[in-house]
Amino acid sequence: MKNLFFKTIITTSISFEKKNLTIIKDFLRIFPYSKFFKRKNYKIRQIISYCKIKKIENLIVLVKKGFQIFLWQIDLKSGFINAYKIVSLILSRNIDKSGKETNHNPELIFRNFKGKLGLTISTMIRKLFPGNPNFKGRQVITFYFRKKIDFF
Repeated sequence: MKNLFFKTIITTSISFEKKNLTIIKDFLRIFPYSKFFKRKNYKIRQIISYCKIKKIENLIVLVKKGFQIFLWQIDLKSGFINAYKIVSLILSRNIDKSGKETNHNPELIFRNFKGKLGLTISTMIRKLFPGNPNFKGRQVITFYFRKKIDFF
């Protein structure tokens, strides 16, 4: 794929450990049209200006502080920033008897996203995925919102 088709760039904090690259591989599988960008010593402002030049819509920054992992989503068109704290994570390689992945666009199901906060978060999450689900492959991703917590 050319850079023009990438919708999301995933990067890390500068101090992110190499042993956590399996997390990034899973996120690259979850978010279609995403690409990993090695952070090196670039500042976030430099990465954002690069993304705007390449007309990329979203930037995801994975930050690890101690044993906690945070995911920052930056919508480059509207300027909204959303932070997610990953409380529990099971990698795809650790799921027994799971089916093979396909390249079909996933169908998104949102449950209990009510009120201004819920609608804002669901809009931000929708921007990470293509708007045309492919029902032949039938990949489904469900999000559940309860007491300011997203379950995915």
